[in-house]
Amino acid sequence: MPPIPTIPAPVSATRGGWWPVLAGFFIAFVLLKLGNPVILDHVSAPPAGWMEIAFEAWPAVWGYCVLGVITVVGALQWRPPSGVPVWALALPGVWLAWQFVAATMTVDAPLTRMVLPQFVATVVCFALGLCAGGAAGGRRVWLGLLAGLLVLLGSGFRQQYGGLAASREFFYENEKSGWKEVPAEELARMEASRLLVRLPDGGFTTNPDLLPKLAKDRIMGTLVYPNALAGVVLLLLPGALLTVWSASGGLQNVTRGVLVGLVAYMGLACLFWSGSKAGWLIALVVGAVALLNLPWAKTLKVGLVVVVGAGGLAGFAWKYQSYFAGGARSVNARFDYWSVAGQTALNRPLLGSGPGTFYAVYRQAKRPDAEMARLAHNDYLQQASDSGAVGLLAFGGFIWASLAALYWITRSDWTLFASWLGLLGWALQSFVEFGLYIPALAWTAFFLFGWLWAVARNGFDTARPRT
Repeated sequence: MPPIPTIPAPVSATRGGWWPVLAGFFIAFVLLKLGNPVILDHVSAPPAGWMEIAFEAWPAVWGYCVLGVITVVGALQWRPPSGVPVWALALPGVWLAWQFVAATMTVDAPLTRMVLPQFVATVVCFALGLCAGGAAGGRRVWLGLLAGLLVLLGSGFRQQYGGLAASREFFYENEKSGWKEVPAEELARMEASRLLVRLPDGGFTTNPDLLPKLAKDRIMGTLVYPNALAGVVLLLLPGALLTVWSASGGLQNVTRGVLVGLVAYMGLACLFWSGSKAGWLIALVVGAVALLNLPWAKTLKVGLVVVVGAGGLAGFAWKYQSYFAGGARSVNARFDYWSVAGQTALNRPLLGSGPGTFYAVYRQAKRPDAEMARLAHNDYLQQASDSGAVGLLAFGGFIWASLAALYWITRSDWTLFASWLGLLGWALQSFVEFGLYIPALAWTAFFLFGWLWAVARNGFDTARPRT
């Protein structure tokens, strides 16, 4: 049998190791509470009462407050990162600074004011990742990340096994009764959240945009919509699996395999139930890269990639045959978004239309029969459209140059390489989604970039392969 990759032993306790644990649990909080795009923050009613605070999503401004507290704690733990190239530290700052420059020429100031705090918070999370990765016991951040992911996946399972059906039943039954049996305060909250629309006679009806989503039976966990859940799974599942394997080092291999298999099943099941077509294909790409990194014979690895890839593509074609036969509406819609974003980038190559303003531009430029969208569903293209070539190059350059450099640094250490695989999945999904505008995705990804850069150079956590 070919050898399996060596797994670094868990880092022993060292003074100050509590800070990475706290930082990891902060990101878990972000995953569970900040899953809505910031551009929808103004239409989402904040939780009322302790039960809603505990179980409902929070507005972004609440998250900024929590981030401020964590940042103060992190600043007290800060040590200058060693071994991290200057460009990796500078590019996030250049990108953020350029957003403020582009904001001076925005075509829609209110939209820009919504997204600038999100961009600031995203870069702050990169710094927090540097701080946590450079601390003693830096790899312990994955304790919190694993916990957050498991709760998120549990939410997805609850939706799949009854939660979505109950929601559909609630809306369908109350739609039939004209919403006369729902308390007035609940109706007000649902109207504020745009779940209900007020009729001319003062009554209510379900938002027409919501009904098709209820009928699709796609889970979303604690995120805004199913593709965002797929993004979190792509980002965190590889690292979570290696964390479970490493943390269960005192158990027999069979037991460890069962634990890893259980987490893998939960993650892949939620990815499947999310119905994310791009998520499925990206998972195949990430899986192929992982297989090719195994220390096995090249012919065996290539053969496995071919078999797994062929099986995955066949399953994809079978699962979504009716979708493509029906015209692949969401794919065609994305081409509409991208066409307008690309044209805006060409028309405004220096400063773009202003951070977060794709909605304002698309509303004016879209075809009359095209569906409306608030975001371009491509973070790189939206950066070009919103903030010009400099914004695109600073944002995309940081992500892909970091991935290229970190590949060679982490490929021999699977506990780090698994995190790299997750970031690769997130970066690929950014070509077709808008994770940059969702705190749960953007903050987590940039945190992991900072953490991975720092921990790969961290003298405290220089791991020794297990023999």
